[in-house]
Amino acid sequence: MSTETEVEKTQTESTATKDAAAPQTSSQSSSFLSQSRVRHEWYQNENFVVISIFIKNVKQETVDVYYADRSVSVTVKLPTGSDYSLEIDPLAHEIVPKECKQEVLSTKIEIKLKKEKPGIKWGVLEGDDSLAGSFATSDARNAKNWDKLEKEISKDQEKPEGDAALNSLFQQLYKDADDDTRRAMLKSYTESSGTCLSTNWGENRYYD
Repeated sequence: MSTETEVEKTQTESTATKDAAAPQTSSQSSSFLSQSRVRHEWYQNENFVVISIFIKNVKQETVDVYYADRSVSVTVKLPTGSDYSLEIDPLAHEIVPKECKQEVLSTKIEIKLKKEKPGIKWGVLEGDDSLAGSFATSDARNAKNWDKLEKEISKDQEKPEGDAALNSLFQQLYKDADDDTRRAMLKSYTESSGTCLSTNWGENRYYD
């Protein structure tokens, strides 16, 4: 009787040992892989730096964001049950924590960092920034004189063509000419039915 009891005890201990040494379940492995695949990107404008974290189907209440002057911390409870965290410390430049905000969308989470110095173009998101510049300087370097361009386009559009161009030329010549030249222009143009124009009154005065 005692022998049977000892055998059962040995089998129980053996089973417990195997369970303890068993590898992670597929769900645990899936959670780890899901977290490792999460990516983030960032872009900026004059007033904000926007960090996009690409996680789908996240609920607002599962996102926790903490803002400080030179850092941001994001924690997200993933649909798989594990946690995703993003720590950026220090940020390349100071931000205004009270004016920062986050937005949870269907395909991503957007973290909007309000720049403490608007107009500064960050060269990097994190750490020392030796590439920082100015939006004003960058824009001025590539700016176009739109007023001048608009005037040039309008001027081109107003240029006459065909008979209108010929009449415009005639009017300009007539306007700047002296009395003899004007008489020569009128006489030659009229007598040729508009096919000839002369500005030499000395040649045209003798022809009737």
